[in-house]
Amino acid sequence: MAMKILHADDHALFREGMKFFLKLLGSDVEIVEASNFQALMDKLTLEAPIDLLLMDLAMPGMGELEGFFSIRRQHPKLPVVVLSGSNNTQVIRAVLDGGARGYIPKLVNSEELMHALRQVTSGEISSPNFLFDLLKDDDTGHPKLDVLTARQRDILALLADGMPNKLIAEGLGITEGTVKQHLKSLYKRLDVQNRTQAIRAARKMGLIIN
Repeated sequence: MAMKILHADDHALFREGMKFFLKLLGSDVEIVEASNFQALMDKLTLEAPIDLLLMDLAMPGMGELEGFFSIRRQHPKLPVVVLSGSNNTQVIRAVLDGGARGYIPKLVNSEELMHALRQVTSGEISSPNFLFDLLKDDDTGHPKLDVLTARQRDILALLADGMPNKLIAEGLGITEGTVKQHLKSLYKRLDVQNRTQAIRAARKMGLIIN
């Protein structure tokens, strides 16, 4: 299936390197580039429809998170993945809570990069494993509450109430497909395979109390 990907980054050499990896996703992938925030916004209009936006958080014309949230407001249905050199866990959580399809650190190796790209282009949510490791409790090895995004915590609470995906989606004002994406990420973080195991693990870790 054809896919048009917009890659926005102010470093030409990095864009050129990413072009190589993006082409590995398939022969029918079309790559559009932007080197600053204004060019990014222009391309979203001129090159529409864009199937996936890969963007840095530090480009001329935008603040670290201002540009991201501006795009989310103006293009709420656009899948956005942040590809950034920042390892600030607060920024990562803000991006994922803000609806990003994923967060890929620039420090990942080529194998991890391709895995993340394939995840996001197949509709899954990708986030760095090191975020999970950083937020583990030092004594127990279990994740703290902050290891989950706000949306994941909302979904976890509704899971504990026995709500099916459809009702969770209606209650949170999102699509059922988005709920499934969040569940995949949630299961991965809790190291479980299904909702029953997720609820049991979350109760054991003190993430939910009911």
